[in-house]
Amino acid sequence: MGPSRGKLAVLGGGVTLVVMGLAACGSGNPGQNLSPAAAATPRLVTPTPIGGSPGTGPTVISNPAPLPGGKINSQKVVLRDRTLIINSVISQRAANKSSVLIGVDIVIRNTTGKAIRNKAAFFQLVGPGGDTFGYQDNSPDNFYGTIGGHASRSGMIEFQIPSAAASSLYLLYRPEIAKETVLTRLKVGLPEPHQDRTDRQVLQHDDLLARVI
Repeated sequence: MGPSRGKLAVLGGGVTLVVMGLAACGSGNPGQNLSPAAAATPRLVTPTPIGGSPGTGPTVISNPAPLPGGKINSQKVVLRDRTLIINSVISQRAANKSSVLIGVDIVIRNTTGKAIRNKAAFFQLVGPGGDTFGYQDNSPDNFYGTIGGHASRSGMIEFQIPSAAASSLYLLYRPEIAKETVLTRLKVGLPEPHQDRTDRQVLQHDDLLARVI
């Protein structure tokens, strides 16, 4: 509502109060005169902004390019203070027949000299209907936590989702800096015959991504 409309609404309310006051006084002693103080006087009020700004939506990557020499479902996402490398995304059957496990083999590289956070809450899957799914608590314990300057952290994180939602998946990554939020499409593949979902590796060193950065 603009300031001009705000003024109009307040004036209208004041007029209503005046009419109600007159009616109430008229219903009393007919011989009683209205004093000037008994009549309500409309008062002009100008609304004052309280500040704030509109929210900023995530950066959307709808057609990510695979890494040079990498798998078809790999990709790289470059943010202001970090780089996400998704080496692969696989789908496996869950214990519950109506669900599947989506495993994301990912590397987080800190591209600054300051430490950054890496929390489980930063990662969510978004299904085709807009439903979001949190991670399953079977990722490596030492994958999450603070990542030092110019260091990297890698691991396999998994999400259990309904089988019906396993198509057109996006990874929503929302770090501690909200404006760095990114929504990137995932190309989900099947696991390789020798790949075991319990086989996970966690690394932290400076040159882990030298071949892809």
